[in-house]
This record gives sequence, structure tokens and C-alpha cells, in this order.
Amino acid sequence: MKGKIKNVICIAAVLALLGWTVYTILQQQTPGQLAAALLSADWRVLLLGLPLMALFICCEAKATHTILRSLGCPQPFRRCAYYSSVGFFFSTITPSATGGQPAQVVSMSRDGVPAAAGALDMLLVTIGYNTAAMVWGIFALFTAGGLTERLGGQVGLLLGLGLAVFALLDVFMFLFLFLPGPAKRLIYGCIALASKVFPSLDKAGLEAAADEHLAEYRRGAGLIRRDPALLLQVVGLSMAQLACSYAMPYVVYRAFGLTGFGLGEIIALQALCSIAVGYLPLPGSAGAAENVFLRGFLLVYGEALVAPAMILSRTLNCYLVLLATGLVLALGRVFRRPTAAQARPAASPEPDSAPSSLERAS
Repeated sequence: MKGKIKNVICIAAVLALLGWTVYTILQQQTPGQLAAALLSADWRVLLLGLPLMALFICCEAKATHTILRSLGCPQPFRRCAYYSSVGFFFSTITPSATGGQPAQVVSMSRDGVPAAAGALDMLLVTIGYNTAAMVWGIFALFTAGGLTERLGGQVGLLLGLGLAVFALLDVFMFLFLFLPGPAKRLIYGCIALASKVFPSLDKAGLEAAADEHLAEYRRGAGLIRRDPALLLQVVGLSMAQLACSYAMPYVVYRAFGLTGFGLGEIIALQALCSIAVGYLPLPGSAGAAENVFLRGFLLVYGEALVAPAMILSRTLNCYLVLLATGLVLALGRVFRRPTAAQARPAASPEPDSAPSSLERAS
């Protein structure tokens, strides 16, 4: 029942934000003016967005391909691209992108990848993605300069909260990864405090779930100790993945024949806009992403083109990719062939038997 209420609230919030976006656009220009502006874009330039978003999917696929190979349960790159398509599709249609990773783990398990290996892959991909987002955010703060001052108070508040959320997530993930002892004491302390405030909470169940998650982080730490360059590779691939998405407004900018702002400035501005809405519990940040784009890119595109630019950017880096990955998902279910990994059970990843110096110290 609670899940249904949560879904209803989420859908209502998305519809309200999308309705407000449409209202804002139609206040500025008529449907005819909007259509004329969209048709004025050079569609040959817009087509450059298609390989960019294909590369977006392939960067995560390469990260998964590398991690699974390190875990001793390799999969062909085409299957890893399928897992990434599944992740993008379900992340976009579920609040806070909560459905993507479980769906990917299920897809991997159908190909003979142990659930523990799939979960560890998702953990490292998440760490890489969040770290890359933070690096891009810091880069953007130093390079976007005066553009950030024009975001406005509301977007600025969302940006500050977004940066804080990403920073805290990064700190906690690296704490859990390399200092499991203090991490466990911190989590148990939070659970004990929450149990005092809310006596109905299942304290034992929460502690068991925490132990399960910490075990995944210990396996991740063991893998990184065996292959120290692995995490750097995953972060680098995540940086390239985000760059493909953040560059989309520049493709649209050039499609309208505009000049004056460079690729780096527009990537930086899009990075900040993405961070501002990335933590919101909305499917694909729908509604919020559109409103933030209209405010953040007003100076770049001007009042006449900012709404058409938003429509084209969101179509290329979200809605069109959602359609393409949904098609890949459907075709994959119909034509899926067993891989070699299904013919033989893959070995589960085991943590190093000897604890690291950090674990001994904790």
C-alpha cells in the first residue's frame, strides 16, 4: 500500500512539473513559434547527438566488461552493452533511478554471472559514476564562472543540495570501501538512534541489511587491492560517459548556428544543471530537468530559443535513448542466446583472505 502511495505521489509530482514546464514555455511563445524554431535547427548537426549517446551507453558497458573480466566471469562486450541499455531504461522510468541496477543484476544472472559479481559490478560502477559527477561539478564551478551566478536562487539552492548529496555519497562509499570498521560502527550508531526515535523499526533487520551491504564493499576493496588500476579505469570511463551527455546542449547550440560560448562552458553548465536535479526522487528527473534547463541556459540560447533547445536536448539525451534502449531490451528478450558463461558456472568473487592494513587498523 505504501509503495502504491509513493508511486502516485511521484507520478503526480512529475505531471505537475511537466505541466508547469509547458505553461512556462507557452507563456513565452506560441506553438507556431515553437515549431518554427524547432524546424530551424540543422538536423544534420543534431544527428551528431546519436553517436554521442551510443558512446554514453558503451562507456558504462566497457566499465562492466572490465569489472566482470577482473572478477573471473567475463561476458562479451555486446552483452555488457545490453546490460547498460537495461540499466538506462529502468533507471529512467523509476524514481531516483532505483530500478536500473537490480534489473542489470538480474540480466547478468541469466547469463550465468553470479549475483555477488553482478552486485559488485554495480557497486563499482556507482562509485565511478558518483566520483565522476563530483569531479565534473568541481570543474564546472571553476570554469562556468559568471554563468553560475545567473542560475537564480531556486536553481542555486538545488545545485548546493545536489553537490552536498553527491559529496556525502562519495565520502560514505569510500569510507565503506576502505574503512569498514568505522563504517560499521557509524551505521550501527545511526540505526540505534533511529530505533530510539522510531521504536517500530526492525533494528535487527536493518543491521543484517547493513552487514550484507558492507560485505559487498569488502569484496570491492579486495578486488581493488588485487587490481589498483581498476577503479581509475571505471572513474575515467564514467567521466567520458558523462561528457557525452553534458555535450548534448552544445550539439543543439551549434545546430541553431549560435556562437559565443565554447564547448567547455556549455559542458560545465550542463554538469551543474544535472547535479541540481540528479538526486531528486523523480523518474529521469522529468519535469525538474526541463525547468532547470530553461533557467540555466537562458543566457546561452536567448529567450526565443531556450525552450526549443531544451526540447531537443532532452529528446536526444533522454527520451530518444529511452526509446532505443527499450527497443534493445525488447529485442534482447526475444533473440537472447545463451553465452558460454551459462554453460559453466562462473566463480563467485572472493575477497582477499588477508585483511588490508586499513581493515586491521579499523
